[in-house]
This record gives sequence, C-alpha cells and structure tokens, in this order.
Amino acid sequence: MLEQEDKATGLKIFLASLDTSHIKHLIKLAQDPGLPDLVGWDTFFELDDTEQFIQAISLYAFPYSRQSQPIVFGIYLKPEGLPIGYVVLKGLNKDLLTTEIGIAILDKEYRSKGYGKLALKGLIIYAFEELNIQKIGAVILLSNKRSINLFKNLGFVVTETMYKSWPMPNGELADMVLMELTGHASAVGAGLGI
Repeated sequence: MLEQEDKATGLKIFLASLDTSHIKHLIKLAQDPGLPDLVGWDTFFELDDTEQFIQAISLYAFPYSRQSQPIVFGIYLKPEGLPIGYVVLKGLNKDLLTTEIGIAILDKEYRSKGYGKLALKGLIIYAFEELNIQKIGAVILLSNKRSINLFKNLGFVVTETMYKSWPMPNGELADMVLMELTGHASAVGAGLGI
C-alpha cells in the first residue's frame, strides 16, 4: 500500500491493489453516462466483467509501449474503505524504461477535489523510484481540458496532438494529446517530492 499526502490541504489517499469485489465496485461507479466522453472508452460493463474492465483501462497508445501486465491500484481515502477510482501503469517497456499512466476518479463526489492529483503523484514517484522508469506517457482526449491541465501541473508536456485518432464508443473519431514526463529531474521540477 502506498500513501500520499498533501501537507498544504491535508488531503490523503492510499493506493492499493484491487480485489475482485473492489473492481466490481469500480464497475458500478463507471456506469456514469458522461464518463465515456471523458475517458474515451465504453465504461458500461457487467459486474462480473472484471477482466474486461482491467483490459479496457490498460489500453495504451504510445509507439514505444509494449504489451505487458498492467500495474493497477485502487485509490482509497481510508485503507479499509472502498476505492473512489484507479490509477494504472500500462504498456511497460522494460528495454526503454517507459510506461503510460492512466487515472479515473469514478466516484463523482470526489472529482475535482485534488484526489486525482495526489494519486498521480504517488504513482509517478512509484514508477520513477521503484521501477526505475525514465519516461511516463499520458494520452488524453483534447476535449478533456481539466485532465490536460492536471498533467501539465505535474510536469508533463504535450509532445503531439493527434487529430481524429481515437475511436469513441459512439463511433466518432476524437482528437487526443500525447503528453510525457521524462526522468527524475522533471519530477523534482514539478514538485513531486522525489
């Protein structure tokens, strides 16, 4: 279990692996009709579709990403509670020491309150310090300005905008941005506390 705290705000989260019942809880939270427009994939799963849910949150887009076992953590406010969302490292390339990162605060009550930023900080620190990752990529829908700003505040830079490149659940093609955070020095500069 990883713990991340923001001393200024007093917010605290815990990142921990998910058991099947907690994945089912996230599947219930993901039944939000507005969520596919934010994340870019169909978020409606049957409760027993836990493997398909993990596959969906593990899709990667960067050319340097590789098929690998995703590292998924639930985001918890209390160690014994239910998750409010998830963070994931996916497409881990052990040769280039790269990975992609993904996040979703699925419980509407906790969106836009700083929990996502804390969770991302914790996972970025884990990736750099524990996995020796050198570059972390993020793929975000261009229409999701809040997420783009969040990643910029964490030190990520936009490396490419890809127009009409992401197939949405409704069949339309959406624009997306590729963002990257490179190396330990970038993380220190972004105030990640590494």
